Amino acid sequence: MTIIAAASFDPAQPAPAALATPQPTPDRLAIPTPPANPTQAEEGNIVYYYNCMPCHGDVGQGLTDEFRQVWEEDHRNCWGRGCHGGKEKDEGFPLPRFIPGVRNLNAFSAPQDLYEYLRLTHPPQRPGVLTDEEYWSVTAHLLVLAGRLSPDGRVGPPAAAPATAAQLDPASAAPAIDAHFGPATLLAGSGSLVLLLLLAMLLRTRRAA
Repeated sequence: MTIIAAASFDPAQPAPAALATPQPTPDRLAIPTPPANPTQAEEGNIVYYYNCMPCHGDVGQGLTDEFRQVWEEDHRNCWGRGCHGGKEKDEGFPLPRFIPGVRNLNAFSAPQDLYEYLRLTHPPQRPGVLTDEEYWSVTAHLLVLAGRLSPDGRVGPPAAAPATAAQLDPASAAPAIDAHFGPATLLAGSGSLVLLLLLAMLLRTRRAA
């Protein structure tokens, strides 16, 4: 028995690897949980989830065939009867067959341009329904996805120009004073008027003669 046991044990052979613990598959449709002090882009991720993600993808890839397979089976055909096919009695608004991703934003040179576009066109079923803060936060989120903004960066409206004194208190804005207007100008004007009256009287006298 001892010989058999020794023969069955070979220190040169590696020990069997421990079985890896299976990792749960992440739920790509789960509601994102922001941290206690979210950045603007993290707040925008929540706005994106509820208003953009179903059409533009969980990571901004667009409405791809792969992404549609993540949904439950009866939600995978977006253009089927009763959904978004543009048919009579469909419950959803019509969807185009191709919905692009949102990670290439080269068409927008500045955050303000992207914000204005989103505010005027999205969500497509109710453009302009979000608050300005929500539009700016989702703008930040999209710029982070596109690699054009750091995760902790912020975007917002351009700084307003300082108000002038007249805008702050219109009554305090006195009219401009002409430096050439004064007593001399007034006397010169009076003299011209007297001269005109004398000429008029002279003409009347000549006509009468």
